[in-house]
Amino acid sequence: MLLGICALLPQRGPFVRQSYHEGPLRHASLRMETDIGREIRAALLTQPSWAGGSGMTVQALYDQCTPSDEDEDAFFDAIDALEVEGWLRIENGETPEDEDVLFSTAMSARQAVTSAGGVAEAAASTVAEAAERAAADELVAELVAAGGGALSVEALGADGAAVLDMERAQTYNYQAESAAVGGVLKALANLKRFGVDRADEREHEALNTFCRELERATSDSPAPPLRDDPRLYGDWRLVGTTCPELVQRRGLTGLGGAPFTAPLALFYHFDPSGAVVAKEVLEFFGRPILLNELRGEIGFSPNGRVLQERYSAADLGGIRDSSSFTGATATIRCACISSDGSMRLGCIDADGGIGSAGTAYFVYQRMGPGELDAWLEERQLPLFGGTVPTLSTEELRVAYPYLEKKR
Repeated sequence: MLLGICALLPQRGPFVRQSYHEGPLRHASLRMETDIGREIRAALLTQPSWAGGSGMTVQALYDQCTPSDEDEDAFFDAIDALEVEGWLRIENGETPEDEDVLFSTAMSARQAVTSAGGVAEAAASTVAEAAERAAADELVAELVAAGGGALSVEALGADGAAVLDMERAQTYNYQAESAAVGGVLKALANLKRFGVDRADEREHEALNTFCRELERATSDSPAPPLRDDPRLYGDWRLVGTTCPELVQRRGLTGLGGAPFTAPLALFYHFDPSGAVVAKEVLEFFGRPILLNELRGEIGFSPNGRVLQERYSAADLGGIRDSSSFTGATATIRCACISSDGSMRLGCIDADGGIGSAGTAYFVYQRMGPGELDAWLEERQLPLFGGTVPTLSTEELRVAYPYLEKKR
């Protein structure tokens, strides 16, 4: 790998459906995906509000899918099926005038990997909630998949939705992906410092095993290559890795191995312009004190599946644009982005080839808009640039914009 020096329709009238479970479900083969079921998955998946966690009203979904009168019952049955499967949850309006809203179960489960310290409790809670769904016969994990049809990049690119292969989406095994993600979550729950702590090394074999299973489960994913997938852009947090170099360096830059110092978090921001920023946060005596920032650009292999991060400038160890930084490159193949876009799996293949023993994996969690800034602000760390002891008034305003709000 690793670092060279450190490593979707005309409107229709409203409808009223007070209950989605009025007596026994109509279809014994409820778990068999129907055409309207796939259409619902596609419609929800391509909505920014769905990916952002704010949900979508049933009325809006109905207006978008515009089922015929003959298909209206099938429309509601499909929603029932997706709830039973655990792919979505329904929040009924408190009064007949209030709209029912559909939410992605994956978005609440995604919090399972918001912080290294909270992974175990959140993952366990997610599994417990899934077990309570008596009709579901498989683990409904954090990142439950979604299918859909091909839509134009022009219509979706700015919203961060992926253009899916319709043919593969109809046959793709979403439940296998969901179960595989559940395994990865279990392994992540055992890590102390996202895989780079010495104590984490004994967990690497298990994490590798579950990552290989997820890679196999997503090998026929309808998602496009990483280069053509706008879900790459935005903020990501590394929540687990089995990369020996990162363990040896105790993080990205090697500074996490200093006395009384430990790596706390590692974030990445990818911009459609081709820019990339890596932020490494280190603790000193248990307090988040130092943020090292690497800045560069990205490139892709001809097939669009291998991502290369090329860093040319860095703020390291409290020094802005450190002269000791001469450049760094990371080349990582994208094994998959989960169907709901919440998890990205990258790897460095060993000599045995794709998914072979010895392959090192990187598990990234997507962060929502503003989530990274809020995390940094809570810890009084700069939003722009690395930690630098001496800043001018203007530099201070740029690096710590939240300070002005507190005056």
